[in-house]
Amino acid sequence: MSTGRWLWDCLQRYVMTAALGWLAAALVLPVLGDDPFWASFGAGLGAGLIVVPLLTVVTMFVLVLLAGRRFEPPTGSASRIRGGWLIVLPLALLLPVALLVPLQYLIVLGAQLVYLLWVLPCQDARDTADVLRSLADPAVPAEQRARMARAVAGLQGRPVVEALVQTSADAEPEVAEAGLETLCTIWRRDGVVGEDLLLKLDPQAQDRVRALGVRVRSPW
Repeated sequence: MSTGRWLWDCLQRYVMTAALGWLAAALVLPVLGDDPFWASFGAGLGAGLIVVPLLTVVTMFVLVLLAGRRFEPPTGSASRIRGGWLIVLPLALLLPVALLVPLQYLIVLGAQLVYLLWVLPCQDARDTADVLRSLADPAVPAEQRARMARAVAGLQGRPVVEALVQTSADAEPEVAEAGLETLCTIWRRDGVVGEDLLLKLDPQAQDRVRALGVRVRSPW
């Protein structure tokens, strides 16, 4: 999926999620208040015409920053995209609203969390995780695994590097060489390599990485 298509899907899904969340908040407002239902409900919907577009613009700005990370596999956190928790930060704009109508604010916060955990398009991350698992699968042909190892050179994140470190010790020379080549590409681009990862390579591979002139960073 291209970046533009991913952002378009994010936008469509977010508008729907935020609108439903605000609709729920608008329905709760007249139930708890003493004002006539339709007058209070209409006021809530009117406020949503301002709040939902504002949240959409700010959230999409965050998603543009995260677009390059959508290929990364899950890291075990609540978010399936590294840094995805930043999506809840736009709600800081509504903190004054939280002081006036805390229950409605919590409903909108819940909608934002629902979007982050279940609605945000994460197929790219799942596909990448499948690719990394396939790198260590001997049932996958060596030629195909070598292509996979080279294809992830543009990605970032420790799970990717750890998978490639394992690949560099593969029994198939073609796969091992592809894994080491990709590691060199990533570390040359970053300019730094973790010492704990470097020491997992065989001595010859370590010399090859040190020859790149990258800085070796101690994990301690």
